[in-house]
Amino acid sequence: MKKYNTNKYSVIIVILLLIALTHSIFGSVSAKSFLNLQALEIIVAGVLLTIIISFSFDTLLFTVKMLKASFQDNIDYEGAIYTIYNYAIKVKKNGVLKIQHQIKHEEAFIKKSMILVCDYVKPVDMEDILSKEIEAAENDLYRAYNVLKLVAQVAPAFGLIGTLIGMIGLLSHLNDASLLAYNMSSALVSTLYGALLANFVAVPLMGRLKELIYKRILYYKIIAAGCILIAKNDSTRNVFDKMNAMLPDDKKLQYPKQRLQERKTAYEPK
Repeated sequence: MKKYNTNKYSVIIVILLLIALTHSIFGSVSAKSFLNLQALEIIVAGVLLTIIISFSFDTLLFTVKMLKASFQDNIDYEGAIYTIYNYAIKVKKNGVLKIQHQIKHEEAFIKKSMILVCDYVKPVDMEDILSKEIEAAENDLYRAYNVLKLVAQVAPAFGLIGTLIGMIGLLSHLNDASLLAYNMSSALVSTLYGALLANFVAVPLMGRLKELIYKRILYYKIIAAGCILIAKNDSTRNVFDKMNAMLPDDKKLQYPKQRLQERKTAYEPK
């Protein structure tokens, strides 16, 4: 089945929709009408002040890192499954003690899970430990999501504050036509800025972060499932198949041809 580059098509669709949206907005009103420094200052300063007070600097840096990762989409399910599968083969052949020196070079969660296997932790205890690890990881990942959630909540509120300030300025200068027009513009544009920041920036990015969190948690669950099966001394084929079954249909892997050939050769009459 042919696979399509979904990221490429998504970018093209987003660009086309942005062009259409920009044309619809600026087709009847000039771009200059939407530029208001006072309204922009209220929205940007208000939102930044809110998130700086609400979250630690470490959480804000983590949010930037997560947003960057959400556009890269580099979750290596295939590499993780084949790595755990290969460890299952080695454990079957040589025992867990023979793989201890290899584990230290693995990705953090694979390393952590395989160390539990090597330490002869009971499968039931191991499952409990890894489930708590995954739960803690999920809570940590949601820190970035919560930052954007707050932005989506407060941006429209600061837009309303800008509108109220503009209306106060308008009523305070009813005799000055130039200030009257400026304050009216500030009042209307502030609400627009707040709505755009919430609905066209924060909410879409929240969607991307939620998808990334789902993918990472799935990655951890796949690794945990495979390692628990190794600890139970399950068959290598079952280790592979149960991890593979957790993948979406478009990402499922083929069982290694080399192993199929070895199994076929083993059962051939001599």
